Amino acid sequence: MFRLILVITAASLLLLATPAPAAVIYSGLQNITIPNDFEGVYLNTLTGAATTSPPGNWNSAPMINPFFGGSFIGTSDLLRPVITGADQIENLAYSSIVGLGSSFAAGESGSTTHIGSGANQFQLGVEGWLGYAFESGPGGSTIYGVMRVTFDNSGSGATIHDWYFDDSGAPVAVPEPARGFLLLLASAGLVLRRSRS
Repeated sequence: MFRLILVITAASLLLLATPAPAAVIYSGLQNITIPNDFEGVYLNTLTGAATTSPPGNWNSAPMINPFFGGSFIGTSDLLRPVITGADQIENLAYSSIVGLGSSFAAGESGSTTHIGSGANQFQLGVEGWLGYAFESGPGGSTIYGVMRVTFDNSGSGATIHDWYFDDSGAPVAVPEPARGFLLLLASAGLVLRRSRS
């Protein structure tokens, strides 16, 4: 009997010591409103926690802060958006890869030039994709993600729709319009399966 208990205990410890497999983490459809004011919304892209008040963990969590309907965007030290030029956050085209080859802002940053008529700019009232790299905490490994957003400073419609990332640190791609919904559904299935294990 003692030997059986010892074998079961050893097997249990081995299972607990085995790391969980890496997975694409999908936020689920969130539709977080971006207020048209100076505070906007503060979103922790790792946990999904959102608030309209400045969080105490701003530079110790991967935070993004779109405000004035997304016309302005600030990010914490641990979240670095894909950029073009000096500070312009890029509206990524479908199939764009976010990974080692991407250009990222350095440290705490902001953007005021990401809305306009250029091919890599966001248009008001039109969905777009924001790519980013983040660390789960200071000194953590780099993780890549993409976020679907609509910016609109007219007082309504500005929204963070959803986002996803690969917690293994693998590059991620902006989904094609026709396949995007299927990809996000598949990602959601992976998250549900992972949380049930």
